[in-house]
Amino acid sequence: MTTSSHSYSSSGDSCSERSGMRTSGTSVLSSTSNFTISSTITSQSVSTKFFIPSSSISTFGEYQIEHIDTESIWYRKYFIHKKHPTFVGNVEPFGPVIISIALDCKTINNNRDAVYWYRYILRHKDLPDDRGLLVGPPQTPLSDPPWDVLLRRISREFAQSKLTKLITTPELSEELLSLDENRLQKAYKIGLLYCAPLQTTEEEWFSNTTTSISFTNFLELLGTKVRLLGFKGFSGGLDTNLDGTGEYSIHDDKTFKDYEIMYHVSTMLPYEKSNRYQITRKRHIGNDIVCIIFQDEPKPFSPFAIRSQFLHVYVIVSPVKCKVDSYHVEVVCKNGVPYFGPPLPNPPIFDDPISLKKFLVATVINGQNAAWKTPKLSDPFYRARGGIIRDIVNKSIPRMNMDILLTPPQSPKKLSQDELNSILKGLFVDQLKYKGKPPDISLVKDLLEKGANPNIRIPQPKPLKESSASSSNDNLDDSYFSSTLPTPSSTTSSSLPSSSLSQYSSFKLPNILFATIALTDDPIYVKFLINYGVETMPKDNHFPNAFVFSATYKRVETMRCLLENIPALSDPKSVDTAINDTYNSVYSKNTQNNVLNGYGTYGNRIWYNFTKFKNQIRGK
Repeated sequence: MTTSSHSYSSSGDSCSERSGMRTSGTSVLSSTSNFTISSTITSQSVSTKFFIPSSSISTFGEYQIEHIDTESIWYRKYFIHKKHPTFVGNVEPFGPVIISIALDCKTINNNRDAVYWYRYILRHKDLPDDRGLLVGPPQTPLSDPPWDVLLRRISREFAQSKLTKLITTPELSEELLSLDENRLQKAYKIGLLYCAPLQTTEEEWFSNTTTSISFTNFLELLGTKVRLLGFKGFSGGLDTNLDGTGEYSIHDDKTFKDYEIMYHVSTMLPYEKSNRYQITRKRHIGNDIVCIIFQDEPKPFSPFAIRSQFLHVYVIVSPVKCKVDSYHVEVVCKNGVPYFGPPLPNPPIFDDPISLKKFLVATVINGQNAAWKTPKLSDPFYRARGGIIRDIVNKSIPRMNMDILLTPPQSPKKLSQDELNSILKGLFVDQLKYKGKPPDISLVKDLLEKGANPNIRIPQPKPLKESSASSSNDNLDDSYFSSTLPTPSSTTSSSLPSSSLSQYSSFKLPNILFATIALTDDPIYVKFLINYGVETMPKDNHFPNAFVFSATYKRVETMRCLLENIPALSDPKSVDTAINDTYNSVYSKNTQNNVLNGYGTYGNRIWYNFTKFKNQIRGK
């Protein structure tokens, strides 16, 4: 579908326009509204004008940057340079909360009475944060204001007895600043894929080594060609030390002030003659969220033409025949991407290169901001954010214990390798025992960065008497597999045996990747583990490789992720060999007299039953 834009309006932040109403950082689609209200504070009538700020946009000339929380800079702008308390605690229905409150300013009302304004930020696991202004009691140099009164005005659920007041140290301020501005993005990496005439598949597009004059002219329009070796600007993940990702790329930091884009240009990334799938090129562009598709000749483009977990928005550009420097533009998105702009003109043709460049930059930035709100991309972020808030709350509350306050400060104990491994193992064992979800990704990341081994073996709980592959925590509809995978109850000689999962239950899982696959189908979690060095082809001969293990659990998204990120699994022969090596040694006695269509080994028979499923995974 082609997207278009809402009309936004922005507001100022003057101290004369205050409210007792709470504001948030969500997208505000309506125009600024003005009201007059009356608040009674200590028997004084206070009349003031307030606004609902439009906090989701920044304006650059005729274009707007949308789907960003511009109020996320509140802590940097209004709190960090002031002395202020921080309140933490676990309060239902919010869960772990972190509240910052600071005196903002003092105004004089119509009765010449002083009015004290307090600014607050309420952080919890969900976004947006609650931010607002409160009218409160006076604050004097000799005493603090009654914080309990202010907390109750934020929410009736808050009382100082439920929350712990902390002294806001510089270390805590840095943590809160990082938490608040985590999604305030100013640098973007955008894919740029060249499609020659008559090409129809991603293998052909990623294999292009020559381009057209039209594409060369388009690159000059889009940005500056930079030498990657020694480049000091935003690199977008490209190698600036050893030329490992090519010698040149296209960079732009001049279109919008403070915004920077590095383009992953397919024909500038390294080409591998022996690799049909061009894994190096696909690894960069396939992990982008927005991609510009340049077609020498315009043709319909499907957002599913490129197999990727991350690509959600495509901007299709093609030159207009018989018109110099004219381009036709379309925008297509995967389902779930919210509405974003700028709107395409009618007809969607740009005759001015400068106007085209501004439009494209605004579109790719807004498209990526909007795509972050899809469940596929936002769920892992929310899990990590919730974990960070919980960690800050849990580690802060014990500071108020008198025993801790009276204990001389000590250097934190550095955990040994065995202790780190034991903690990591325990996280996964508990989830396997109760068939839960994988441990919080932020906790796992912290342990791995401290030196925990991702390839430790994970004990499994004793299996129940009656269990099946479908009993694992998975939300996929089994009907999807009804035509591709054999069911445990199938009686044909070529079906996957009902013991295909129980055969693993008596052995320790090879590592935390296999434990994750047993728990859920989360490709982003799997990619995270791959990046931290987890083994996909275990040394334990009781288990197959991670792809085959995922197949037995019907983890379709995980299988796609493994094929995209592990080159060896992109080769069907390698997968066949891995299956045969795993199963032939175990099942050869049971399959010597049972040959199906020439497949004389159990591994081959598994792959025979997965043929249709395999083709779906590879997009054929």
